[in-house]
Amino acid sequence: MKKFKFSLEAVEKVRIQKEQDALSELARVQAVYQQKINEKSALVEKKRLGMELSRLVSGKQTTIEAYRIQELHLQGLNLQILRSDQAIVRTRRFLDQALRNVIKSRRELRMIEKLKEKAIEEYKQERSKKDQKDLDDLISMRAHLSEFLTGEESVES
Repeated sequence: MKKFKFSLEAVEKVRIQKEQDALSELARVQAVYQQKINEKSALVEKKRLGMELSRLVSGKQTTIEAYRIQELHLQGLNLQILRSDQAIVRTRRFLDQALRNVIKSRRELRMIEKLKEKAIEEYKQERSKKDQKDLDDLISMRAHLSEFLTGEESVES
C-alpha cells in the first residue's frame, strides 16, 4: 500500500499561511494600540505637571499673560488627550478586527486539521485491513502448501 498523502495538503498550507499572516497583523495592530496608549499616558503626565506648575505659580504673583498662556497650554493638552482617546478607540476597532481574523483563520485551520486526522485514521484502518488480508492470504497459502506437501508424502508411501 502506498504512503499516506493528504488530498487537501495545499489547502492546509494556505490556511497555515493565512493564520500566520493574521497573527502578524494582530501583533502589528497591538503594537500600534500600545503606542497610542503610551502617547496618551505621556500627554496625561504633561497635563498633570502643567497643573502642578499652575498650582505652584498661582500662589505667587504672576502676570495675567503668564496665567493665560498656562491655561491655553492646558486647554491644548486637553484637546490632544481627547484626540488621543479617539485614536485609541479607532485603533481598538482595528485590534478587534485583527483578533476576529485570527480566530476565523484558526477555525478554518482546525477544520482542515480535523479532516486530516480523519483521513489519517481511515488510512490506518485501510492499512490494517490490507495487512490482515495479506496475513490471512499468507496463512492460507502456507496451509495449502502444507496440505500439498503432506499429500505428496502420502502418494509416495
